[in-house]
Amino acid sequence: MNQLLWMAVGAGAVLSIEGLYWLYWRYVGSGSVRDYINEDQEPEGDYRILRKIKTPNQRIALVEYRGQMWIYGNGDVMFSTTEDENMYAEAMVHIPMAAAGKRNKVLIIGGGGGVTTREALRYSEVEEITAVDVDDVMLEFGKHLEAMVRFNRGSLNHPKVRTVIEDGRTFIENTPMKWDVIVIDVPEPTGRYPRLSRLFSVEFYRLLKERLEPEGAINIACSTSFWMPEYFWSIQETLKKAGFQVLPFHHFVPEDGEDWAFCLATTSPVDTDGLRMLVSTEYLTPERLKDMFYMPFYFANGQNQGDIQTDDNTVLLDIVSEADYEQDGNRKEYN
Repeated sequence: MNQLLWMAVGAGAVLSIEGLYWLYWRYVGSGSVRDYINEDQEPEGDYRILRKIKTPNQRIALVEYRGQMWIYGNGDVMFSTTEDENMYAEAMVHIPMAAAGKRNKVLIIGGGGGVTTREALRYSEVEEITAVDVDDVMLEFGKHLEAMVRFNRGSLNHPKVRTVIEDGRTFIENTPMKWDVIVIDVPEPTGRYPRLSRLFSVEFYRLLKERLEPEGAINIACSTSFWMPEYFWSIQETLKKAGFQVLPFHHFVPEDGEDWAFCLATTSPVDTDGLRMLVSTEYLTPERLKDMFYMPFYFANGQNQGDIQTDDNTVLLDIVSEADYEQDGNRKEYN
């Protein structure tokens, strides 16, 4: 009897050790998902990592969760096949399309998933869309991954769409082309990829201004982090420094508590009361559109706060780094 008991104890110990080793391998060691999925971005519940890919620019993970595809880059969700993605794409695309005088030529930087491209193709007057992404893997997912192609309705394979694998800054520096609408949908700079700061700098925004047709409009994605409003404010002030009229707006999603922030940039003033959706939209109702331009207290920049991001400083990176640090402790309170 004692022998059986000791055998059971021994077997339990072996299983415990193996379990601890697996946990170490998965979360700390060489197989760590933390290299590919940030803890605060991890799906709630069981999920499967279908592929992990390390490119010169980022670590990419293809994840299946509750029948949906989530694509991560450097730990953050880049795009997915969820309803949240539809809501985000509508805000990202249709507001600058409504604000622009024309919609013949559209540029999307950060267009690997093809969802924003799908929305831009809904306008019959669109003649050409240029979708730029730094990573060929992201564009391959948008072009050939069955679930993504079904979700984006084959947008990146459409004859009106030209895809470019290149850093967005480099592309802008080396092209003489101009566009009626420009969408900048890239994540915030982080310690893993600090060069993203060059896609938020005053020098880059001045280049965008040169590439914008008269009466054109630009939309900049400005993160969802309501606990770092300085990030949003600094982008606003940097755009103003580059010579733009700036209209900040946001899109709050009550279901998950996310509050996406955006900056609409134009060369002439835009009357938000006169903005109307030019195509049918599921989420951007007239009531919601009006509410999006009303800034809640934690986003409002009544005192013109915010520092200017340049090619030579780390304004946004410092804000993101501080906010990431404070997530583990007490978050700031903003009056």
